[in-house]
Amino acid sequence: MKMQPDGGGPRKLRAAIIGFGLDSQDNEQRLSTGETCLLVGGSAETHAEMLETILRLESELDRLGQDLADVTPNELADIAWRIDSPELHDIAVRLKTGLRSSGRAFHDHTAEELTNLSAPIDL
Repeated sequence: MKMQPDGGGPRKLRAAIIGFGLDSQDNEQRLSTGETCLLVGGSAETHAEMLETILRLESELDRLGQDLADVTPNELADIAWRIDSPELHDIAVRLKTGLRSSGRAFHDHTAEELTNLSAPIDL
């Protein structure tokens, strides 16, 4: 997906993973950022687990010589399986299924549409 910035030609949007931890019982404000992520909140344990997952993901992407934006949902599911992240694997599978049912390519969706496709289904 490309957007038109104010100053010129099209630019490619960056892919990112945003993680929210909602289990904090203390008054600590936890925030971690990286090339491919923004992690907010959570208990110390939850935040550390989210950060460890992202570090494993970034390490695997570096090993493969790829950026998150260039990884297909199938590849992301495989990577998530290799780095032992069932949550990320589930997101990638939901995204793959949503893309297949929409009949449109990944880059033809808006960020909001991709977020909706990767969200858990409410039962």
